[in-house]
Parts: sequence; structure tokens; C-alpha cells
Amino acid sequence: MLGRALLLIMLLPVIEIGLLVWIGMHTSLLFVLCLLGGAGLLGAILARNEGLMASRRLAVEMQHGRMPGDALLDALLVSVAAILLILPGLLSDLVAIALLIPFTRKWFKALVARQLAGHIVTSTYFAGFTSESPRDDIIDVEVVESPPPKING
Repeated sequence: MLGRALLLIMLLPVIEIGLLVWIGMHTSLLFVLCLLGGAGLLGAILARNEGLMASRRLAVEMQHGRMPGDALLDALLVSVAAILLILPGLLSDLVAIALLIPFTRKWFKALVARQLAGHIVTSTYFAGFTSESPRDDIIDVEVVESPPPKING
């Protein structure tokens, strides 16, 4: 798995340059520049909006005491998309935009969830007493009032 990812990272710039040259040969340099600029601008707008929504979902899930697994996965994919938008190239921009659109991000979430399923361990912790817990602890408390402080004057 790591070997494939490393190979893809090394080949990505070559693929990106080849794609841009091919598009430039069949259209024009101005078209390629507009395509890159438009994809980057669209991606930046989507990344900002989806990033804000993902962080709000994380906060809401945590405020309600729920494990924010789905929201956390959304935030992770939006972060990956933002990194891909920084990389120059059309292919990385298209993948980033696909990660930022909620409808297509579901496919990526399912893929990542399948990959992570075997590596996640869950446990449950209950704070406090349960109905089976003994509650015979006796705490004896004595309240002592201290005298008011003296003011030196």
C-alpha cells in the first residue's frame, strides 16, 4: 500500500505535466492557464465552504458527546483536497474538487472507511456508577467556618 502511494507521488508530476502539454498542444496556452486558474478558484471556494461545514459538524458532534467519526472523515478528506489544490496541475485539481463535492466525497469516504475498518479499535468507557456498582462508600464531612481575615490598618 505504501509502495503504491510513493510511486503515485513520484509519477504525479510527470502525469500532470504531460496532461497540461497535451491540452496545450490541442488548444492554447491561454486556455490551459484559464483552466488551471478556474479549477483552482473553484476548488478554493469549495474548500473554504466545505472546511467550515466539516468543522461545524465536528463541534456539534463533540458538544453532544458523540464520536465524530463521519465528521472527522469529512474533515480529513477536505484537508487532503486543500493540499491537492496547492499542487500545480489539472489532475490534482480535479481530484480535489471531487473530494470537495459532498455527493462524490461519499465514494471516497466509503473507500477510506473500508481501508481503515481493520485498523480501528473501539472501546466504551462509562463514568459514574451503574446499577450493579456498589454504592456503600460513606463520606463524612464537617464544615468549619474560618474567622474573617484581619485588616491591618
